[in-house]
Amino acid sequence: MGTPLEEICNELEKEVDASVIAIAEFNYHSKQIQWKYVNHPLNDKHKRMIISYGSGVAGSVMQTGRTFLCRSRKDLPLVLSKYPIVLAEKLQSFAAIPLQTGHIFDAVLLIGYRDEHELPLEQQWRPYAARICNYLKQGGLS
Repeated sequence: MGTPLEEICNELEKEVDASVIAIAEFNYHSKQIQWKYVNHPLNDKHKRMIISYGSGVAGSVMQTGRTFLCRSRKDLPLVLSKYPIVLAEKLQSFAAIPLQTGHIFDAVLLIGYRDEHELPLEQQWRPYAARICNYLKQGGLS
């Protein structure tokens, strides 16, 4: 049995048939974003990723406060190297969802697929995102 966060992410993974569920958080002290949780990672590269606000998948989502849907990585607006989590986890499609645990969007939930896959509907992931937010508000990952 894992932590409550692992349990939530495993349930979400099954609900939406995902390859990867990941969570990035903004660190107020360093002013940087890091992937704090990844289930079923291909490697540990996500642990070394330091993301600037406005950059990459997580930084873009935090900056805009909008869900980033990518049905195919061929359709990404910037060159692939600008999305290190997509490269490291060999994602072909994903949904990155902003999570508000404070006054701003300071975390991101990534639902990723290693093949081109139909993206999950909001009603599928919304309850899990709310549960993850509650976990993070209680000091879960830090």
